[in-house]
Amino acid sequence: MHQRTVLENGLRVVTAELPHTRSATVSVYVGAGSRYERDEEAGLSHFLEHMLFKGASRRPTAREISEAIESVGGVHNAATDREATLYYAKVPHTAALTVIDILADMVTEPVMDPAELEKERAVILEELAGVEDSPAELSAILVDETLWPAQPLGREIGGTPESVKALPLEAVVRYFRKQYVPGNMVLAVAGNVRHEEVVAAAEQWLGGVAPAEPGPWYPAMPRNGAPRVRVREKATEQAHLCFAFPSVPLDSDRRFAVSLLNMLLGEGMSSRLFLELREERALVYDIHSYTSEFRDAGSLTIYAGCDPENARVTAEATLEETLKLLAGVPPAELQKAKEMAKGRIQLRMEDTRSVAGWLGSQELLRGKVLTVDEVVARFDAVTLDELLEVGRDVLDPAKAVLAAVGPLDEGTFAGILA
Repeated sequence: MHQRTVLENGLRVVTAELPHTRSATVSVYVGAGSRYERDEEAGLSHFLEHMLFKGASRRPTAREISEAIESVGGVHNAATDREATLYYAKVPHTAALTVIDILADMVTEPVMDPAELEKERAVILEELAGVEDSPAELSAILVDETLWPAQPLGREIGGTPESVKALPLEAVVRYFRKQYVPGNMVLAVAGNVRHEEVVAAAEQWLGGVAPAEPGPWYPAMPRNGAPRVRVREKATEQAHLCFAFPSVPLDSDRRFAVSLLNMLLGEGMSSRLFLELREERALVYDIHSYTSEFRDAGSLTIYAGCDPENARVTAEATLEETLKLLAGVPPAELQKAKEMAKGRIQLRMEDTRSVAGWLGSQELLRGKVLTVDEVVARFDAVTLDELLEVGRDVLDPAKAVLAAVGPLDEGTFAGILA
């Protein structure tokens, strides 16, 4: 069970009281991400995330922020995605209210020192260089660019070296003032805490922030005949392939069926793709699938890493297994997928950080929080007919895109998506 309170300025506070735990996780979710950025601002949300760790009004240096959390044994971090930026700290429950003070200070009164911004610019460029050295990660970025071309939804979240080098301090500050407003933020706390005390701390440290209207996000745009196959030639030992199928948005009732399709296809070592391409045909070491849901779009993505000489046959085998799924699913296999999906969720709920994430992400992006029991019931309600109907719509090769990174060219995959 969770509790929810909205402050007068629009800030939402959601908590899950877990008195059996010794920890608490405090998270702040902000409606800021790459979908809110113009092309010339690519990477701005991520840049701002980094800057908020460089000091705030009550702890004006990065060291003071880190020491305040780590001195009690806590851990903290942040992440930027397309539709949200997250700041969190997991600490002993006795330090939970202090952490609200720390994170609130960061997201309302950061220092924004010009010298620190230049230091962090160099750090982010190193982060982007690390991505360039990860071909599996590059293939995932490239397939999103192929599925959603020339638009924020498909753009790399961190931006490009060129865009990061060009972002001025004024743009970072302006974006912060526009997006980091109470109605666009959620404070989510899970652990051995009391809701009333969390709300009181939120009132103290965040209640005085003036309300304002945040900037909008950019909607998904049609592909309009853009190429469906993209290859990034790179001298790697493996070829890294990604298929992506356009899927359903976050609020769709069909997303539970899509999640089960994903479980059947590529989630775990008993999935169809793993058993066929790795265990039977020894084409890959790693093959898996995953889903992504956004406000107005979604995707189901399959990744495979293989010998470059096997790139074509691996791609063909992946599509073959996908189509086999649409031919029929035994009831026992569907039930296995349901139990797996339900079990994975329930295992996550053992950790206060995961519980805080469950609350905060849903509250920010959906405006409501489904309980674990409600989600379990949604999975149980998916019928075999519904699964196959959704599968025929989502797993349609005519809608798929393919991206690959490695010593390849686009001719390797000629006609594969025809």
